[in-house]
Amino acid sequence: MDIKTAAQTVRDTVDMDTILSLYGYQPKRGFMVCPFHGEKTGSLKVYEGARGWHCYGCGRGGSVIDFVMEHENCDFATAVRAIDHSCRLGLFRDDENPFKAEDRKRMQEWLDDFAEAAYAYCDALRNNIEAEQTRLVSEMKAARDKPTQDRTWEECMKLLTFDDESQYNEYRLEQIEAFREEVATWRRKARRAGSA
Repeated sequence: MDIKTAAQTVRDTVDMDTILSLYGYQPKRGFMVCPFHGEKTGSLKVYEGARGWHCYGCGRGGSVIDFVMEHENCDFATAVRAIDHSCRLGLFRDDENPFKAEDRKRMQEWLDDFAEAAYAYCDALRNNIEAEQTRLVSEMKAARDKPTQDRTWEECMKLLTFDDESQYNEYRLEQIEAFREEVATWRRKARRAGSA
């Protein structure tokens, strides 16, 4: 199926609530805090059905595809394929999630950098050069902190062990649940502090 037809099918069948739930967002009364600019009160309006979204703070808006493009900083075709894959629409024959492929590529590049720093560190140890050791240790720490955008070292190692998309989705759900629990705990503490 060509991208244009697939995009129209996505717009007709996938609503904003589905996409927002994939990212762990829950609008309240049709509004939520916009993830694309810093704000404290929700100015992003989520429209019912396939009508899309609009942020009154930053002016961005559009369809479910536009939301994924903004959120993932990707092109139109990648967003359509990602929605197709995540929502299991079956519009394309290939079964690879484009974001997972990008993550694996970034992880491989990062592991190559880390391995290079580790080999250099081992050489420095063999040569017993103390100053070189200190420099290389700091390089290794920088490489370790470098993974991808906001992923931790442990998350990156988990990503490499996933065999299929279902394991990745389970991991994402665990993250979302942990975040929700953290927010609920914070709210309980805030209520207690307010009533005291």
